[in-house]
Amino acid sequence: MDQYSKDSLVVWGGTILGATGGWLGASRLAAAYAVNLGPWGKVAGGLLGAVAGAMLTKKIVSDQEDMPPVEIEEL
Repeated sequence: MDQYSKDSLVVWGGTILGATGGWLGASRLAAAYAVNLGPWGKVAGGLLGAVAGAMLTKKIVSDQEDMPPVEIEEL
């Protein structure tokens, strides 16, 4: 598997985790303020979380290419 495919899988994983976090976060925040979001509010929270998760993981994956390799010296 080439590096591009691995990076794509990582970004997809971040998107799924972000969507799950956004959905759960919107539900819990609405419950804390006693507001009924309905199903569309949870969907909107999931979409915002998915976008945020994808952007964050893409930024992390692309920044790792510019980092120099870490060398560990043995004592």
